[in-house]
Amino acid sequence: MYILKGFPPMKNFKWIPLLFLTGCAVGPDYQTPQVTLPSHYDATETTGELDAGELQHWWTAFNDPLLDVLIHEALSQNFDLRIAVEKIHEVRALYQIQAAELWPKVDLNGEVIRERVSQSLFDSPFLGPPVQSLYRIGFDASWEVDIFGKRRREKEAAYYEYEAEVENARGVYITLLSEVAANYIEMRAFQQKISLSERDIYIRKELLTLSESLFRAGLSSEIDVELLRIGLEEARAALPTLQTGYRQTLNRLAVLLGKPPESLHEEFTERRPIPNNPNAIPVGLPSDLLRRRPDIRQAERTLAAATANLGSAIADLFPRFSLLGAFGFDGDHANNWIQAQSRTWTFGPTMQWPILYFGRIRSNIRAQNSVQKQALLSYEQTLLTSLEDVENALIAYYKEEERKKYFEKQVEAAKRQYALSRDLYLSGLSDFSTFLEADQTLVEAETNLVNSEEGFSTKCVALYKALGGEW
Repeated sequence: MYILKGFPPMKNFKWIPLLFLTGCAVGPDYQTPQVTLPSHYDATETTGELDAGELQHWWTAFNDPLLDVLIHEALSQNFDLRIAVEKIHEVRALYQIQAAELWPKVDLNGEVIRERVSQSLFDSPFLGPPVQSLYRIGFDASWEVDIFGKRRREKEAAYYEYEAEVENARGVYITLLSEVAANYIEMRAFQQKISLSERDIYIRKELLTLSESLFRAGLSSEIDVELLRIGLEEARAALPTLQTGYRQTLNRLAVLLGKPPESLHEEFTERRPIPNNPNAIPVGLPSDLLRRRPDIRQAERTLAAATANLGSAIADLFPRFSLLGAFGFDGDHANNWIQAQSRTWTFGPTMQWPILYFGRIRSNIRAQNSVQKQALLSYEQTLLTSLEDVENALIAYYKEEERKKYFEKQVEAAKRQYALSRDLYLSGLSDFSTFLEADQTLVEAETNLVNSEEGFSTKCVALYKALGGEW
């Protein structure tokens, strides 16, 4: 690298203002990639008109006031979201650093030095006494004139990285909402399953008691007794698993709210039904994902940053111009330090042009070009992945809704069977075991319905997440 100095006096620097007028940023200018998306989703022929308000507060569609409270607590207390917000502050400050590089740098320097000159090396009256003092204060200034846009490209890249970090935080936000809602739904489902399991245990105990009475009376075999006992112990063994799942889900929900795991146990002693969204979800067009999905927006901003970094690398091939200057006072005594005759100043332009770098600069350009291509491929892949997410969420949502309707019909049939068996038993036309078996069939049908209701609500949350939501 060569540094050229010793330019003519400033009166001959009439060309310097032209640097600001003719400067241009080398390298490619970023343009948003043109993509082709399908006109609708395969899982549905209808798109529905998007309601920004509905997407912005999608969890309110479940009509569960406690869920609304938990969502707001998570937004204010969740640690992952708070870390993501602080990351935004960090990247924004880094962008401001790059933006400041476009402006002059001014340093205030001051020093007081007491030194002794070796008389063995120098013995001249012009050097003054052996012990001397130096007093110095002044300003140093430098300004790199960004002729070929290296600093501007770096500023662009930093700003795009800041925008990408904003989208990353938005992704954390949307994921947090979906996790809180999904864990709340799972917790309510566990409560329902525990209630049904306790009821199943009660029914099996009654059947076992009845079978033992019949066996003692000689009206039943011991095999029937043992079969019922096996079923009872199996039902009892299933209950601790459900209780464990419930406590673990509740602990996870507490952590999402930024609270200790045991803090929510007393608040959820009351068992409530699984929240359900009765409203149809307007999925909109696939092109809507470009503005709603944070991962797509983040990938697009990352591509923009890679393009700007490529321009910065290309700018290293060209010379860099700077204006350097200094002004201050130098003196050998404190009483003549800051006086007119002690003034010192320097001013002049410099140029730096990399000449012999053995391929380093061009290799860096090739590397940045590859990074840009990777970012473009990642952007295109993110588009495909987002379409896959929505398609999978849609088909799962619609098919679970279909399954739920079948289980609802099964529960209705089991309730009718239970009612008929109860009437026959009370009329003396059927034995007690038939009535208890009908009750057990109803419990099993209701368990299937609870599982389907949980799956339907959870898949509803997954669909909202896949669509991107709003914040």
